[in-house]
Parts: sequence; structure tokens; C-alpha cells
Amino acid sequence: LTRLDALERYVLLDDARTEGAAPARLYRDPVAEMAVAGADDLPRLFERLRAAQADGLHAAGWLSYEAGHALEPRLADHVSEGRLGWFGFFEDYTEIAPGDVPALLPDGDGASLGPLVPDIDEADYRSAIARLLEWIAAGDIYQANFTFRAYAAYAGHPAALYARIRERARAGYGGIVHDGRQHLLSFSPELFFALRGGEIAARPMKGTAARLPDPALDRAAVADVQSDPKQRAENLMIVALLRNDLSRRCQ
Repeated sequence: LTRLDALERYVLLDDARTEGAAPARLYRDPVAEMAVAGADDLPRLFERLRAAQADGLHAAGWLSYEAGHALEPRLADHVSEGRLGWFGFFEDYTEIAPGDVPALLPDGDGASLGPLVPDIDEADYRSAIARLLEWIAAGDIYQANFTFRAYAAYAGHPAALYARIRERARAGYGGIVHDGRQHLLSFSPELFFALRGGEIAARPMKGTAARLPDPALDRAAVADVQSDPKQRAENLMIVALLRNDLSRRCQ
């Protein structure tokens, strides 16, 4: 197989867990592709995805978080400008044993990532949190996922950076998308959803534990998270929310 830094457009879906990892999938050389330039393109994208499936093609790519605003009528006014996604359409994929994935990646020693710099200062952050707490206390919202962007300088090829982080993150739902214009690297430990036949599964995560150098200590920290009343309440909350969201689509 050709190393990833030599490919023009591809999607790698990678399971880097140390135990029970599933084979990786590499989609390369799309027979067609579609970039989502804005909210108006989303209906056309979904039509092409359905048509590709009917034609026996595989679709792999990305949608931005902001694309969700276009799918919820009450949030349509908050859709940001710019590309909302990209999908390639592939005739097939190559299955790769978990232990063989590093050989497809450039040397991670040639890449580095600088300090993360938030795009929000402390005063604005505290102000936003105060507003969220007021809305929760008033009963206007149940919970909020308050996030912000952070920026960092990097050196080396993006696939080399992925190789370096992969060894530490050991994410179960990692991967790289290169759409010919940009690279997207993923190191997610969380399954958003999987649809197999008529069954849909989601494995959300909540709670926080410090990363420790010894994997055995990491497992002990996870056990502490599972038994802590606050952490367990967070997990039960996200399970309830996902159950509610899925019930809107699954009959």
C-alpha cells in the first residue's frame, strides 16, 4: 500500500486501541466527490449519498459541526459561511490490520504540535458560563455543550502528526480525511452512532479523569469516574439526551 502522505484524496478510519482494535478501513481514489459549499447544498448532498448507496458505492467524508444548524429549523439563522463538508464516493475500501496501520504513516518524529491557544479570553469565557448558569436556573435549558476553538502551530506532514498523536491517544474512533484541500485528524474515544441493519447503537462518554503515565493507573481513574455521583449523573444525562434524539428519527 502507498503511504498516506503520497495520496491526494482519502479517508482512513482507524481503531488504535491496544485491546480489541478493529481493522482499519482506507478509502482512496474516489470516483466522484462533492464539497458542501453552504446550507443550500445539504439537500443535494443527501440525495447524492442515497444515490451512491443505491449504486453500490461507499461514501466517506466529513460534515462540520455547524452543518447541524442547517438541519434544525430553529437554528437556521446561525449557519456560518464557508464549507460545511466534503464526501468522496468510492468503489471499495482496503481493510488493514490494526498492527499494519503505522507502516502507512510517515515517521511521527518529524512532526510536532505547539501550545494550544484558545480563541476566547478568560473574561468572555466566565461571562458565557454565567449566562448558561442563569438559563439553567431559569429552566430555559437543561444542559449546554459550551465549546470554543483553539489554535496551534504544527510542523511536519499532517499524517506524521497523526502518527505521533496516535501512539499516545490510542483512540477507538480515529482517522484522517484528506479532501484535496485540507487534512482533518480525529482522535475520538467516543462512538457517536453506528447503524447496522435495523439496529442503531451509541456509546456516549461523560466525566473527566486526568491522563496518567501508567495504563493501569488510567483504568483505576476510570473506575473512580464511574463511581463518582457527579460523573455518573453527567453520564446518565447524556444517555437520556441521546435516547431522546434517536427517538426523533427511529420509529
